Amino acid sequence: MKLAPRWAKAFADIVARPGRSLLVILAMTAGLFEMGAMLTKYTILHRELSVTYARTHPASAILVTDAVDDRLVEAVRHLPGIKDAEARPVVAARVRVSPDEWSPAALFVVPDFDRQRLDVFAHDLGAWPPKPGQVLIERSSLSVARALVGDSLTFHARENGDTPLEIAGTVHAAGLAPGWMDHVVIGFVGADSPLAGAAQAQLRIAVSDRPFERRHIREVAGQVAAWLGERGHPVTRITVPEPGRHPHAAQMDTFTYLIGAFGVLSFLLGVMLVATMIHGLLVEQVREIGIMKAIGATTRQVAGIYLAEVALLAAASLVLAIPLGWAVGQGYAKFAASILNAEITDTSVPWWVYALEVAVGLLVPLLVSLVPVGRASRITAREAMSGPSSHPQAAPGFAILARISRPLLWSLRTTLTHRVRLALTVTTLALGGAVFMSAINVGKAYDRAVDRDFATRRYDIAVGFARPQPLAAIAAALATVPGVERAECWPEGTGSLGADGLGAAQLAVVGPDPGSPLLALALAEGRWLRRDDVRAAVINRAVQALDSTLQVGHPIQLLVNGRTVSWPIVGVVQEMSPHLAVYAPPQAVLEATGQSQGLARSVRVATRSRDAAAELAVARDLQRTFERFGIEVTGMQRMLDMRQAILDHLLIIKTILAAAAILVVLVGGLALALTLTLAVIQRTRELGILSAIGAPPRTLAFHVWIESVLIGLVSWAAAVILAIPVSAVLEFVCGQMFFRMSLGFYVSPAAAAIWLGLVVVLATVSSLAPARRAARLTTREALAYE
Repeated sequence: MKLAPRWAKAFADIVARPGRSLLVILAMTAGLFEMGAMLTKYTILHRELSVTYARTHPASAILVTDAVDDRLVEAVRHLPGIKDAEARPVVAARVRVSPDEWSPAALFVVPDFDRQRLDVFAHDLGAWPPKPGQVLIERSSLSVARALVGDSLTFHARENGDTPLEIAGTVHAAGLAPGWMDHVVIGFVGADSPLAGAAQAQLRIAVSDRPFERRHIREVAGQVAAWLGERGHPVTRITVPEPGRHPHAAQMDTFTYLIGAFGVLSFLLGVMLVATMIHGLLVEQVREIGIMKAIGATTRQVAGIYLAEVALLAAASLVLAIPLGWAVGQGYAKFAASILNAEITDTSVPWWVYALEVAVGLLVPLLVSLVPVGRASRITAREAMSGPSSHPQAAPGFAILARISRPLLWSLRTTLTHRVRLALTVTTLALGGAVFMSAINVGKAYDRAVDRDFATRRYDIAVGFARPQPLAAIAAALATVPGVERAECWPEGTGSLGADGLGAAQLAVVGPDPGSPLLALALAEGRWLRRDDVRAAVINRAVQALDSTLQVGHPIQLLVNGRTVSWPIVGVVQEMSPHLAVYAPPQAVLEATGQSQGLARSVRVATRSRDAAAELAVARDLQRTFERFGIEVTGMQRMLDMRQAILDHLLIIKTILAAAAILVVLVGGLALALTLTLAVIQRTRELGILSAIGAPPRTLAFHVWIESVLIGLVSWAAAVILAIPVSAVLEFVCGQMFFRMSLGFYVSPAAAAIWLGLVVVLATVSSLAPARRAARLTTREALAYE
């Protein structure tokens, strides 16, 4: 079949210049690929995480009481507003991961593994269900336990002593946060387990209507709590998780935001690449346009030919970009899901994603082409045939550069004279550089914020005891540990927000010494506790996020150990960890929790040496020492472990930042290579003249390299400026979404230095092929070039 003349001309132009056509296709593919990968990742993750979490039948609320049996659970299921209920006691324990090292553990007691109703988990490997002396470990916790299926683990629960359990297999609990990320071993045992007696009774309920309204869930949970209380089962705590949201939903929100933000920036980068390509193409074909006009071609016909050429190149880039973006997006979605303890069962992508990619891939190049193609197609035959001067004119002010070497001066003149091409290339590279530096800046801002937060906690190890211990006994034990520099015992307990105890989550109530050197939290509002305070409270941002009325000067009401207390808020502090904490004078906490003056259930220890190995050695010494003194330890938390847990939560975010940065480097290299190739083509006659007057091939190649480096340096300066507002916005939004506080504005000098080095490398690599072409041109070929 014979093609129409305009399509034949467009196709011939592409085939006649295979190298340049391929470069253009790759440049367009790069932008479309990144956008497609981002959309694929987002749509798969958004759907699959929601479906995976919904399949677990998450509980609407969790009620902690004294005891729950099957008859009580069955009665609760028939209460008004209740869809389902299930008992799921929890054992708070520790597990030995090395001879002298323990990690936190949470063991769920499951009445019937084959008839789960709420917070469902699935069999993964090994036996099912476990025998009395066995435990099933959530698969994401195996690395924390440092064990494999078939190994034996020693658990220590309060008043139960050391209990060895064999790992019978693994399960997948998609509704729980990954154990490796929270640095906790999550396990499941049967009701006949030797540890079942140490479990805290918990009743999980699901409401029958309005399951996503937290206020309604609280009301129903309150009614169930009152019903249980009337039957002799007082409820000491009610926890209402965020309805319909995975425990790591904040991570997913931040991740989704970054996907969207970098997707938009990648799209803009692709648009600039298209604009650069079209401009270079039309400049190269000015004489051909003149010939077509001379033989009678109309403006519309000329425009149609070049728009057809753009469409063919765009279609070719779509053929490459769509499957590549789908493959990479699918792979990253699976990776992200594994980090969040979820599974991808359906990798299909909605039709609108492909439709959007095709629309963007075709329409954007055509829309970007309309203005330059329209301008070029309206040129007269005379104007086209006369062509631009082969010799770039010196820009004003170049007289002062007379002392610069001629090759460098010529490169400067050439670079600055082609202003449209220079502007397009610089804008493309500057945008890419801003994205690259912003990705590094956000990652560094997260690290700095975490470091800054943990610097306010000037203790290294927090130790919890099974029962209150005399302060003198604790001090005597600590005095025998040489690595301890300072230690303080603070009264603390747990409570719920509101006089009725129907808080959204459990609160930590802590009574630090107001003048303690071990705690110096960053104040966001108000002041810190003073020694003369009798009734006062300092809350963190996480508590304030629960209720906007919790402001400095207003009271906060808490239900602590069955007592209702009301303290005026004197300050608000910023803490990176998402836990809810209220700080109050020690005496006020003692009175609220009903603890005795001379007893303590925990101690915070500052070590003499702050390195990881020394802290681990002190933690082991503390474990052995307290055991020797007859003090049962139920928890030991090193601040380095807590810090690493927060950094592990940021892993998925940092991977998307790294992926965006790597793609930007590739796209930037393509942009520069495309620009230089077109520049050499446009300057073919110019290079021929230089060769004719004696310029050796090395000098011609040097011209191209210098021009490439100059473009890179100009774009680097623009990128540094552009990265400032982009980084500021990303850092603020990511901090608010993940930690409910700004990360703090930070621009990394290292990011600017790395991008500068990459720009020079990209400029050098991108100039190799064009420089080689320029060096190999003979004078006859160059002067005969049309």
